[in-house]
Amino acid sequence: MKNKGFTLVELLVVIVIIVVISTIGYAGITAAQQKIRENLWQGQIDAIESAAQLYGEDNKNRLTGVCNTGSENITNCLTIHVQDLIDENYLRTDEVDEEGRKVIINESLDENDANYYANNLEVFVYMDEVSEVVYAKLNYVENLES
Repeated sequence: MKNKGFTLVELLVVIVIIVVISTIGYAGITAAQQKIRENLWQGQIDAIESAAQLYGEDNKNRLTGVCNTGSENITNCLTIHVQDLIDENYLRTDEVDEEGRKVIINESLDENDANYYANNLEVFVYMDEVSEVVYAKLNYVENLES
């Protein structure tokens, strides 16, 4: 009489195969989620720089200072924080913090991190002396992890 069930070895082999396949799938999903967060943040950076350029165009007469990027000094420059762009309606957001102040929210950041970035990210707004074109460059004041 032959036994019609699975042996313990066969059952363990199937479990190991399932674990290996799920681990590979999980690693792929995690990498995809990270890429999505990076793309969302890059889109937010582009929006911040565009808002700063608009601010610079409207305030060309204030572009008189010098900004130190760490590697170079930029003339005809003005430093503005991201929160200032929000407060002056150059950067649109519908998110509001607990004090009723508009804040920047990104899907990859929790509310505390988003508030940190809004208040600690500087944007250098500067004008090319020859072409008089206004540019904006995001400057990380300090790393969030530190």
